[in-house]
Amino acid sequence: MKTAELQNVISNIKTAVPVSMDLICDPSNMRVTNNPYKNAKKHVTINGMIGMSYSNGVNNQLSREDKEMNFVSQKPVWMSHLGNNLGINEKNGNVYLPIKVQSSTSPVYICDNVDVTNEINPFLRTSKSPKTQDALETKVIWRTPALTSISKIRMLGAEFTINP
Repeated sequence: MKTAELQNVISNIKTAVPVSMDLICDPSNMRVTNNPYKNAKKHVTINGMIGMSYSNGVNNQLSREDKEMNFVSQKPVWMSHLGNNLGINEKNGNVYLPIKVQSSTSPVYICDNVDVTNEINPFLRTSKSPKTQDALETKVIWRTPALTSISKIRMLGAEFTINP
């Protein structure tokens, strides 16, 4: 399946759907100065739900924790809504698939066909938890991978290999 076909399939989904995706992407948290692994790619599998509202997800978690459900999310400044389930970065034209992450594998970093996962740690920045979820004991993890980073996706009872 081509990326454009995947975009079409996802944009026609009208309800929340469980998915599992294999991603191959540039690590967004990697330092590049003096980094011999700056060309490394991050390989990870994430499982979750697409077609969901971030605000609803956070408020549902607040409710499970018997806390006031008063969360309202802000629209991302870098991404605009693009039909059902998708977003677009107007500056670079990349299309993204927001997903509420339920689980993920530990990332594996590959550089020049060699696994450098154990060597790359000094070059990775630690990520910060969003302050918008300070009231939560269990955080709602939300990711927006680019469609071009999806190598396989399992949804709607089938597995699709994505070719650019």
